[in-house]
Amino acid sequence: MRHRFIKHCLLVYVQVIVVLGLVCSAVNAADFAKHGKIIQDIPKAAFLLIDSNPKNNISIRPEQLLVPASTLKIVTAYLAIKRWGLAHQFYTDFYYDKGTLWIKGFGDPYITSEEVLLMSNAIGKLKLGKISKIYADNRYFPELRLDGRGDSDNPYDAGNAALVVNFNTLFVEKKKAGIDSAEQQTPVTPLAKTLGATIDVPKKRIALPGGRDMSAIYFAQIFSKLHLKRDVTVKVEAVPKTAKFVYRHHSSRNMEQLLSAMLKYSNNFIANQLFLMLPKSSENQAVLSVAAAQKHYTQALEKEFGFKGASFVDGAGLSRLNQISAGQLMQVLEVFRPWIDLLPERQKGLKAKTGTLSDNHSLAGYKLNDKQQWQAFVLLINKRMESNYRFQVASALLKES
Repeated sequence: MRHRFIKHCLLVYVQVIVVLGLVCSAVNAADFAKHGKIIQDIPKAAFLLIDSNPKNNISIRPEQLLVPASTLKIVTAYLAIKRWGLAHQFYTDFYYDKGTLWIKGFGDPYITSEEVLLMSNAIGKLKLGKISKIYADNRYFPELRLDGRGDSDNPYDAGNAALVVNFNTLFVEKKKAGIDSAEQQTPVTPLAKTLGATIDVPKKRIALPGGRDMSAIYFAQIFSKLHLKRDVTVKVEAVPKTAKFVYRHHSSRNMEQLLSAMLKYSNNFIANQLFLMLPKSSENQAVLSVAAAQKHYTQALEKEFGFKGASFVDGAGLSRLNQISAGQLMQVLEVFRPWIDLLPERQKGLKAKTGTLSDNHSLAGYKLNDKQQWQAFVLLINKRMESNYRFQVASALLKES
């Protein structure tokens, strides 16, 4: 009921603003006037500000569908909170049988080397006996690829999988003695040495290029080095019925911490792990898929907000096939208010998420007005231009508050 009321109010705001043409008002009478004209002159740009005082509202093309880039992560965060709640912790399972340790992944987006060490410590306390092999079960995710992901070895192009460490990347450096890990907490593994041999700079973080099996192999190698202090045989294989369940490791980070990191660092890997898992109601449900995630994401927003024409193909905002209007994103921002503090503070009085592609310089979030109230705003720009321009707009808004 509350969401329908908010939606109704927003639609009324937009209709009033469009009909009366309130593009210039008290909030933008001075410094913002020039920005209003600049945005108005960009065909693929939109701006929307909903203030507690309707006289201060600003609206430029609120209904035009545009590419949101990473401002879409606000929507993904909202759906994740509704799906799991802020206290939720993802988990990873361990099985043991006759010297073989199986690690079964369920898509935990935030397993770092430090988290693997916590797993190792817990396994060590179980006194399982000799471990001569480590096998990884990664069947929870199929082999998949989301639109918008490039073929580069840059971290933002890292793929998604069920069992992944360090956001599906490794950080290596070239030394006189050979390839080594470039971070103290992460041991160098055979795979790291192989991939590190290809870099042409002294130090580099690279996305694993080999799909879900390579991700699982690297995870197993990291666990082997941290737990056994040596390399052992690792393999991708399903947990057999003969193996005994021995431990479930719940992540040391809950959803609140995970989303805060995702929004602060604009972590594409976390966003798309969540996107892919949103439709799953249990680990026994049919295997997840890109199509299922896209359908669930779109239908959830249509059902709650009545979105029309919007398109969602990934949850990180990497794809240019994503389409949303400033008015639609504003609807999500209005119900996201309880979790404003998850957004990074860009400057005093401004909490917002950027959206950046080569031809996209967007910004969405909240700014403080003169009554110390957080007012939601959306700026979507689908054009190559100075990337800092969005912050010039935000600064002008703050001055006029």
